[in-house]
Amino acid sequence: MDLTHVRRLIDLVAHAPVTELEVEEGGCRIRITRGGGGAPPAATPAPATIVEAVRAPTVAAPEPPPVAQAVITAPSYGVFHLSPSPGAAPYVTVGQEVQVGQEVGLVEAMKVFNAVRATQAGTIAAVLVEDGTEVEAGTPLFRLA
Repeated sequence: MDLTHVRRLIDLVAHAPVTELEVEEGGCRIRITRGGGGAPPAATPAPATIVEAVRAPTVAAPEPPPVAQAVITAPSYGVFHLSPSPGAAPYVTVGQEVQVGQEVGLVEAMKVFNAVRATQAGTIAAVLVEDGTEVEAGTPLFRLA
């Protein structure tokens, strides 16, 4: 089992609604569990960590890049949408004021739509991701002024 495959498994656990994954392949067995115990948080999943590895390199979960205070990020993995439906007006445009909790977009994963909400008040200074782009949890979507 190569390092790339192990990292993909870690990413899978970090973004899936599971708390544990065990894989055996070619005599190697890897068990990955999500830290924190209990149910995973709904909005932002905790990074996965390797608890046990047999005959495989030990890998720490990649740390997400630090997010600036004036950025709205993706709450989860999926396809980012600027509007509620094709052809509809976007939720927000550059120059528009937003309030905390205001819906500014959608992230679709497996036909489930999750609202992207403003985490702080401000003015949309830039849309950082094009409509229909695949994003990871924590991907900066909007810059606020």
